[in-house]
Amino acid sequence: MIVELNKINKSYDEGKQLVPVLFDIDLQVKEGEYLAIMGPSGSGKSTLMNIIGCLDVPTSGSYLLNGEEICGRSDSSLSVIRNKTIGFVFQNFNLLPRESALENVALPMLYAGVHKKERLERAKEALTQVGLEDRMYFKPTALSSGQKQRVAIARAMVLKPALLLADEPTGALDTASGEQVMDIFQKLNEQGVTIIMITHEPEIAAHAHRQMMIRDGRFV
Repeated sequence: MIVELNKINKSYDEGKQLVPVLFDIDLQVKEGEYLAIMGPSGSGKSTLMNIIGCLDVPTSGSYLLNGEEICGRSDSSLSVIRNKTIGFVFQNFNLLPRESALENVALPMLYAGVHKKERLERAKEALTQVGLEDRMYFKPTALSSGQKQRVAIARAMVLKPALLLADEPTGALDTASGEQVMDIFQKLNEQGVTIIMITHEPEIAAHAHRQMMIRDGRFV
């Protein structure tokens, strides 16, 4: 199993009271799987994604990533895990507006200590793989929403992580651009990348091999 959650609970401290968000979540994801998690707003799906992505920590429970316990790790250790093992794709792209597509894609490699020449070569290769070889030097403001998301996918995959997490990856896209993104995800999965995707759209979830529904902090 690449992801194994056991009895994960999450509560947030809202002043004088604890607000529970997740309740006894169990989840196993095999290496190479393509999973879609669906749920309405406020269901806890984004909190769950943040825990899987080591952006947040559970209140209780166990989380094994590639067989290693994640709970109790230091912030610096979690940062290294995020950089080397997990790629992220967000609904709002999270691109740096003043940097070119090439520079955005190269950024994770800077944090990983990759030499500049190799960073640029690998960033160019990643952008070519998502069909943006003619947009490498464009800044995000000059790109369409679909192109921005493809830049974000290239950035997520440039360090060749084993796990790709996508939070509403087509939420800000038109239908045609959304299908392009799903085609890219399909190819990545065929290459062995494990994908966990959050979406509220059944037609997008249908691209995954398995779908799960979360409601009120529990899988149903």
